[in-house]
Amino acid sequence: MVTLIACTIRDNMMNNIFENFSRQRWKEKELIIILNNDKMKISKWREKASSYANVTIYQLPQEKTLGDCLNFGIEKAKFDIVAKFDDDDYYSPYYLTEAMEVFNNTNAQLVGKGKSFMYFEKEKLLTIRKLGTENKAGKSSLKGGTLIFKKEIYPRIKFPSIKGSGEDSGFVRICKRRNVKIYTTSRYNYVYIRRSNRNFHTFKQSNARLRRRSYIIGRVENFVQYTTKAFGND
Repeated sequence: MVTLIACTIRDNMMNNIFENFSRQRWKEKELIIILNNDKMKISKWREKASSYANVTIYQLPQEKTLGDCLNFGIEKAKFDIVAKFDDDDYYSPYYLTEAMEVFNNTNAQLVGKGKSFMYFEKEKLLTIRKLGTENKAGKSSLKGGTLIFKKEIYPRIKFPSIKGSGEDSGFVRICKRRNVKIYTTSRYNYVYIRRSNRNFHTFKQSNARLRRRSYIIGRVENFVQYTTKAFGND
């Protein structure tokens, strides 16, 4: 029922991608991983995937943009709901369940996080990003790692092919212009993780600037207990 698409240029994110997928309590799902770095060995990833059900690995030339990779993944998706998973963030067991409750109870076509948690890994600092709405229909901005949408909007709406970054925000802007029905879920069940080296991220703002734009919760060793909220029958 849900196709997860994860695009990556980094072998060291392999375990994180598979853990985020297998952690989900939502049972009806598949994972499409798209390698976007010519130096990556697809055989290594397929070996890992052999231990999981419903996982498919593809590799595209590295000159292809993230937008190209995402659109390729959508075309390969078997299910009617498509979720974009970033390779380096955290998705709780209830992440998909929460989003699917919205699809099942509203007329939303695009769902995501407006407000979300952010964790600065080096400082072990948990924050909440100030901008964005929660549990609300409208034309809110959405965090790029949290986009979940009905496949029916494609190919009328595609991810733009942009070198560098901006595919996520560009996709959301197009959705707003085309009057796609957007709904934000709660701040829970997703954590945007910031590493100390900002070049690790496509979003190049400095960590200091991001902290200024956030509410500080505090220094925590394990953010899971603070950022997880149960949905479904639990």
